Amino acid sequence: MLQSTRNKAFDKAYYLDLVVIAIKEHGCLERSDVDELLWSKLPEWMGEKQKKIKINNLLSELRRKGKIRNSGSDSRSKWILT
Repeated sequence: MLQSTRNKAFDKAYYLDLVVIAIKEHGCLERSDVDELLWSKLPEWMGEKQKKIKINNLLSELRRKGKIRNSGSDSRSKWILT
């Protein structure tokens, strides 16, 4: 039973909220910070590449919705609230 719990993904809104709350608390987050925040919360069945893509998609969604923006560069992102 425990294994099935670790393999279950959270609702997408949970991940989005985590990122926004963390940025509020810290002022900004680098991509490595976002990876650290979300990595262990993503389901275990996802490989590294899938987790990177999922996190990219979550950041892109928040950016498209106008909630966050990248104040750094593409290679050295710094995510802040808008």
